[in-house]
Amino acid sequence: MPQAVFLGQSAIRELLPVLQQYVPTHILLVRGKKSYTSCGAQAMLEKVFSHFDCRVTEFYDFEENPKALDLQKALSLIGDASISVIMAVGGGSVLDMAKLVRFFYSYSGEFTGNSFHKERELVPLIVLPTTAGTGSEATHFAVLYDNHVKYSVEHEAMLADVAFVYPPFTYQNSRYLTACTGFDALAQAIEAFWNVNANEESEGYAKRAIELLWSNLPLAVNSPTHEIRDKISEGAYWAGRAIRITRTTAPHAFSYPFTTYYGIPHGHAVALLFPYIAEYNLSHMLDGQRLCDLLGIQCIQYVERDFCNYLVEIGLSLTEEVRNSIDEQLILDNVNIKRLVNNPVPVNREVAEKFIKRLKQATDCR
Repeated sequence: MPQAVFLGQSAIRELLPVLQQYVPTHILLVRGKKSYTSCGAQAMLEKVFSHFDCRVTEFYDFEENPKALDLQKALSLIGDASISVIMAVGGGSVLDMAKLVRFFYSYSGEFTGNSFHKERELVPLIVLPTTAGTGSEATHFAVLYDNHVKYSVEHEAMLADVAFVYPPFTYQNSRYLTACTGFDALAQAIEAFWNVNANEESEGYAKRAIELLWSNLPLAVNSPTHEIRDKISEGAYWAGRAIRITRTTAPHAFSYPFTTYYGIPHGHAVALLFPYIAEYNLSHMLDGQRLCDLLGIQCIQYVERDFCNYLVEIGLSLTEEVRNSIDEQLILDNVNIKRLVNNPVPVNREVAEKFIKRLKQATDCR
């Protein structure tokens, strides 16, 4: 069945009718620790839950960038209990955790592999993102960390049945969180656009996302209004739809070790090498100027400069302490090859070394 999506200010009105279709008796609520209350979701969902004679089990005792142990903790919490609906309310890590719990509650197999066996019927999954950027509400993969290695678990059964993209849940997000998640979404859209797996459908989603995100993200970070945040939420959703088809490319491939070993949040980690990879890709692509035109960048020679300026504008700088501590070999040895193969231009180790050296020497992205 295709995913049902409710997008915009009126989306939340459909939550009660949707839940009524499932007649829930036991809801597993995977949620953020503080954001669940601060964004207004708790008050809203408790009113909805009051319409049902059902048990609600909450799970929020897990780390940002969820670990394999967190997944086992969740599965142990529910055991053999009869869960009728799983709901996720939170950012990308929360949504990913709920997707993983739903999947491994019904399927056996190792998250490090690609072979899974269905043991029981899937429990319906409803997701409500409280950030605008990860795209997790629109994709059939989820990220999980184990022993400093970042895994992307992928299966069609990972896709949520229903997604409510309700922008007011993002209105209280901090400037830095808005920048990190928003740039993640913008990167997804751009990476889908130049991707080797791109097709007419994914390009349509990517263009729609870029048009909503590129000019509005600096406003959302520096002078947000509800209207601007609504556009960022919508753009993030379309970016997720785009990468659901294409997957991501080099900027995401290089981001993994920056998050794992340096604790840099995902969207910020994606941003670090983006100016240099974008310049490399577009200067080697036959139609690189087409993306420049979409972004309003005058010519390919200005790509690195304009992206560096953009990152400064939204506050995604890199501290000198982290810059000086970067271990080039550690980064290179932990690049995600599965994502790198989607890049439109081959990236060998020599090219990758140049990206890292450019980052360490840069003075224009601070």
